[in-house]
Amino acid sequence: MRLALPAAACLAALAFVAPVQAAGLSGMGLNLFGNYFHFGNKPNLPKPMVRSISAGPLRMELQHTKLSQVKKAFGGTIRSQGENKTLVNWLCYHTDGSGKTQAANTWFISNILGGGEFVMIVAVQAADPNRIPGDCEAAPKNFQLPNMGIPGLGASTSDLKATFGAASGSNIAYRADEPGKDALGTALNVQYIGYMMSGGRVSGYGAGETSVPAPPKS
Repeated sequence: MRLALPAAACLAALAFVAPVQAAGLSGMGLNLFGNYFHFGNKPNLPKPMVRSISAGPLRMELQHTKLSQVKKAFGGTIRSQGENKTLVNWLCYHTDGSGKTQAANTWFISNILGGGEFVMIVAVQAADPNRIPGDCEAAPKNFQLPNMGIPGLGASTSDLKATFGAASGSNIAYRADEPGKDALGTALNVQYIGYMMSGGRVSGYGAGETSVPAPPKS
């Protein structure tokens, strides 16, 4: 989900204090940031399915919530890699399965289109409870896995079919387009949802949003 931006926009995105350089983005976070899923050029959903996301005490929306707000709620270190068009900043929290939260890694990600500041992608992946990836850190006690209002970890292929209308394969991609909010009709807000399946169950999933030019009117 990386698109080219004018140089001025790239420079503006780097104007804030640089986050910590650390181990590279991994897992489902990397899959959604990169080109692991094939979302295609046309939507296969009639409307966006993720409107708001909750994670314990935090309520957020893609493109509107800042990484700094996530950090304020849960602590942690904002990590960074790349620059200009490949810039990615993120927070990642590892839960070990104790208590009511299953073992998983959760990424909150901003790319160049989010100015390296606004959360554009949220990704969750089942994890080894005893292994924290280098790009993540232990989640605090008040952290809970995100609820995106769509099937999550452990959901079945049948659950995805019931929600989205279709689901097949080990990597499942959905896309929904809607007019941007600039009132000019020149842009679309595109929401991507990706699922990784293992044994017929969701082992990783996430959602992201971006803006793309609207197709010319005929």
